[in-house]
Amino acid sequence: MKKCTLLHELTAEINTKRTLMIQTGIHKGLGHFDTLKHSKELDQLIYKYQRLLACSQQRSQS
Repeated sequence: MKKCTLLHELTAEINTKRTLMIQTGIHKGLGHFDTLKHSKELDQLIYKYQRLLACSQQRSQS
């Protein structure tokens, strides 16, 4: 799979997870287990995105 496609898919996943986290926080509270679980999952997606982006940028500079 092309990195560009993967970056777009990760962006969509990040936006979906962010929306879910916000909605869960509104309905269940910011400290609720489900909200914190979504927050952790969002962090992992963002980290994955940043690593992939950094790798892509390094390869394009070499």
